Amino acid sequence: MNITALAHLETALHRVERQNRILLALLCAIISLAFLGATGSGSKVITADEVRTHHLSLINDGGNVVHEWVVHGGMLIEQ
Repeated sequence: MNITALAHLETALHRVERQNRILLALLCAIISLAFLGATGSGSKVITADEVRTHHLSLINDGGNVVHEWVVHGGMLIEQ
């Protein structure tokens, strides 16, 4: 191999190494965002100034209905 071929090979190697570093950084960023999204979805608190409904059900952590209220004739009735 002559010096020109070695210089070309070294340039190509540096370019591939730089691309690999960029791809690795992007992969780490995507994984970090995925972890942030997975851990941030644990608490689901909704804040509202007003809620209007004719039927309200409270459920426990298992998804079972604990209490139910229904509006009949302007009165709130627990079922």
